[in-house]
Amino acid sequence: MYLEILKIYKQKLKYLNYSERTIEIYSHYLEKFLIKIGKYNQHLTAFDFQFYLDGYNFSSIAQQNQIINAIKFFYEKVLNKKYNKIDFTRPRKEKHLPQVIDKQHILSSIDKIENIKHKAIISLAYSVGLRVSEVVNLKINDIDSSRMIITVNQSKGRKDRIVPLTNKILDLLRC
Repeated sequence: MYLEILKIYKQKLKYLNYSERTIEIYSHYLEKFLIKIGKYNQHLTAFDFQFYLDGYNFSSIAQQNQIINAIKFFYEKVLNKKYNKIDFTRPRKEKHLPQVIDKQHILSSIDKIENIKHKAIISLAYSVGLRVSEVVNLKINDIDSSRMIITVNQSKGRKDRIVPLTNKILDLLRC
């Protein structure tokens, strides 16, 4: 019953250039919604959406936002409806202090690494604040030693960014 609508939903997400992971997550939550409500898409009402959101036991604020985004996208982009009858209010974000790792602990841990490649990867990630996926996707031509910068292409949110490069890291990368 809902397989065809899921196919259309995924195509719409792909067409609008959503990431594969987002498509996977949104589709999962939409499928759960369609199974729970048990109606064909032409019979869905604003009440069905509100009923589902009000009755869902969210495990986290991030999950709640993902479910709201998935259902809101379906409602707006696939069903072409305005959501003025549905409360897509988002929860307030929790504020946590960042976990700070002791500089000496990091330096001593890196010094213990014997494999030069592993040492370079870890040092690079910590020194300029790269994500694992950014380090993995880094290419030699992304490193500009004359200007002492690293260009990170298509990072989180498909954004490019430039980070500084230190002489110490450059020497380590050249080993």
